[in-house]
Amino acid sequence: MPSQRTRRELLGRGVLAGGLGLAGATVLLPAEAAAATAAASAPPSNIAVLGRLVRLEELILYAYQHVLASSLLPSSAQPVVAGLRNQEQAHIHALSAALSVLGGTSPAGPVNLAAADKDLSHRNVSQRLGQLRGGKDALRLLLAIEHVAEGAYYVAMSELSGPTLLRLGAEIMASEAQHATVLTVLLHPVDLTQAVPYGLVQGRR
Repeated sequence: MPSQRTRRELLGRGVLAGGLGLAGATVLLPAEAAAATAAASAPPSNIAVLGRLVRLEELILYAYQHVLASSLLPSSAQPVVAGLRNQEQAHIHALSAALSVLGGTSPAGPVNLAAADKDLSHRNVSQRLGQLRGGKDALRLLLAIEHVAEGAYYVAMSELSGPTLLRLGAEIMASEAQHATVLTVLLHPVDLTQAVPYGLVQGRR
């Protein structure tokens, strides 16, 4: 049976060890813990959401520009795809203007092909800009990223606040859905039932 002195030594060592453990940890008071929890669960700000959308639009624009410069598309599809590219530029301009009003700064787009392909992979797009093998392959990639855009705006509509930004998000989301329809028609010109497979547009980030 251990002596009283031994027990006191064990207790002292335990308290010391516990104190050293706490010294290396962050201890939050109840009020601080509540504030931290509230901050973690707070919805993203309009600036954060718009910045995220601009970054996606920059990737989409990069993809359109790469496809148009690659000469993979048939001549009949080039002016149509160029028109969609111009609308993506308009999306970036509108989002950047709204972001600037809020005091935010627009993020830059991909700096090169490798960066763009990495971003596509991050967004679960299986195709790669650096591995396109023909016009249909290029159109499939553009269609895939337009579906990503639909999902991103669908999520953003639940995060943006204010009628002006909500309207802007809804308008661009509708435009991306139209782009997807146009690209599907280019892929299936003799089967127009493929153009609008769903009556409603929705998705995820």
